[in-house]
Amino acid sequence: MINNQYEIKYIIIQVFLTLFIALIPIYFYLDASFENQAIKDKMDLKNYANLVRTKMQNFEKENTQVFHYPRSNIFTSAILDKNNKKIFSLLGNEDIFFYEEFKTINTKICYKEYLSENILDAKSLIVCKDIDNSQVIYNAIILLLCVSFFIFLSSFFIIKQSIEPYRRLNKYLDEFLKDAMHELKTPIGVARINVDMLQLRLKNDKNILRIKSALKNMTIIYEDLEYYMQQNAVKDEKRDIDFSLFLAKRVEFFNDLAISKNIVLNKYIEENVMINFNEIELYRIIDNNISNAIKYSKDSSIIEISLQKEEKKIKLSFKDEGIGIKDTSKIFERYYRGDKITGGFGIGLSIVKNICQKNRIEVRVESQINKGTTFIYLLEFH
Repeated sequence: MINNQYEIKYIIIQVFLTLFIALIPIYFYLDASFENQAIKDKMDLKNYANLVRTKMQNFEKENTQVFHYPRSNIFTSAILDKNNKKIFSLLGNEDIFFYEEFKTINTKICYKEYLSENILDAKSLIVCKDIDNSQVIYNAIILLLCVSFFIFLSSFFIIKQSIEPYRRLNKYLDEFLKDAMHELKTPIGVARINVDMLQLRLKNDKNILRIKSALKNMTIIYEDLEYYMQQNAVKDEKRDIDFSLFLAKRVEFFNDLAISKNIVLNKYIEENVMINFNEIELYRIIDNNISNAIKYSKDSSIIEISLQKEEKKIKLSFKDEGIGIKDTSKIFERYYRGDKITGGFGIGLSIVKNICQKNRIEVRVESQINKGTTFIYLLEFH
């Protein structure tokens, strides 16, 4: 789906750029077409004027008393005397008078021709017609649509062919990562089970505790990567969850990890706090915050985890005594890491941010360098 969005984006950009370039010759085409239309209009006016003049000359030769003035659905005309007064006019009430051969008046183009002596005593003839560029505009639209369609098709096929190798590579990498993640899940699970069994035999062994803590860190990273890769496929299935019990179990899960750094996890959890939420997404919010708090806390410090109801909100907070955050505006950016030495991929809080935005959760971050950081999440009741 993402690839398709990029393809459409590049195709649209390509089409607009090519259209912009194509508009230059189209502009000159329009300019030449309008010029040709103007020349054609002038020729038509002259031809019709010649028709009227011929009709007047024939009237002198004919032995008739009535002159039938030529009429047309396209042209209007008038004959003027030496004082430029209308002898006869089909121009309506328009007072058209000019000295030039051709003149554009409002939406009409007019032609003036001086006459030789005639029986009607007319000195000049004016012929007008409406300026009609509809055919030129119609042709230009058809041309533009044809060019646009051709550009779109050619751009589509060119871009599709050019990005096909990257699409295959991307698909290969996605499949490789999914397979790799699947293969990692089993050994991590086996290692954790065996470490738990060893811990029963060798109680309070620091080496076992460190191995267990490392495995839990790997589990959190694995689950973040798995969620990140499959977040579009995660079903938005919400259910009623006892938030109090759920949070208490997650704190217990991280207890060994905290003990390995002599960190105390203090929890202040109000009982019977119920929430309607996606369980997988709730795991990611809690696990990322607790693991980060442990990761960036000083040895032998305290982490406070609290859950309580406040007015119409549920307040979830994680407070540590760690190194603090220099720039809290960047911590939710993908791949951002506050301390590269501690490791990680920098996607945990990015995942948390997306989940919060999706569920309209308000996030607050309070931090002081070398004093600690507090993450506060305000959830709505459902």
